[in-house]
Amino acid sequence: MPDWDAVIIGGGPAGLTAGLYLSRGNRRTLLIEKGSVGGYIMNVENIENYPGFSEGVMGSVLGMEMKNQATKYGLKIERNEVMAVQASDGSKSVMCMDGTSYTASAIIIAGGSVPRKLGIPGEDKFRGNGVINCAFCDGGEFVDRVLAVCGGGDAGITEALYMANLASRVILIEAMPELTATAILQDRVKNNPKIEVYCGVKVEAIVGDSQIEAIELVNEGNGQKESLKVDGVLVHVGLDPNTDYLEGVVPLDDRKQVIVNESMETEIPGIFAAGDIRSGSPGQVSTAAGDGATAGMAAQRFLQQLK
Repeated sequence: MPDWDAVIIGGGPAGLTAGLYLSRGNRRTLLIEKGSVGGYIMNVENIENYPGFSEGVMGSVLGMEMKNQATKYGLKIERNEVMAVQASDGSKSVMCMDGTSYTASAIIIAGGSVPRKLGIPGEDKFRGNGVINCAFCDGGEFVDRVLAVCGGGDAGITEALYMANLASRVILIEAMPELTATAILQDRVKNNPKIEVYCGVKVEAIVGDSQIEAIELVNEGNGQKESLKVDGVLVHVGLDPNTDYLEGVVPLDDRKQVIVNESMETEIPGIFAAGDIRSGSPGQVSTAAGDGATAGMAAQRFLQQLK
């Protein structure tokens, strides 16, 4: 008999929702999360587009409520990092970095994504020393200083707006000709005197000796280069799925997201994927929760069929 009916990899909205559905169905369910339970939303100051909260909700509050609701019905949670998944001859197992392994009848992959790097000189050199990915976590070190924010989507603009409350000046940089965020966020940026917007430019390098001194920019249209003095750089240019350990286990698309059908099923019976990690995900909290519910119900049907 397997150790668990279901093992869920990842403790964000998708994983916690799947855990809620399975636990309410009296399934022995273990959730494994390497970081903060609640996932990326734990680092978001305010979420305005999650249904049911007309004034928005702090990401940490929403994440904690999701966790509390799931554990109330019996979901077990372990802090660990999954390094491998095996599935052969009907048996499935999950191996963790500390050497622990678990067998399960069903596995739900909901490990989310990791921040995408710019991939430029100076980024790794200053990571943790001026280069950050989270305003809510690390923005306090840039009070009354100049910060460049790379990324003009919803996430990047949200970070820039938060930092405008702390920094003396925020430089928002988007490589596309225009900002790509929703209209309401773009309006807020335009009306904030502390935020300067640069579109159609790309950061080529982050320069400095012991600390960041400037960023080197190049205009994507005419190739013109310029240097801007900054004290730090916040990078939010997208997310990459956390699927390196799944190559050769389940099919991945060209973005390395897990390929699933409308029931969140992979082509391997009993293995599901939900949230940002699955192919075609729009990367929203509400859709991640919906994916988790779909995967949880599909896993329950799969477990019932085994009987």
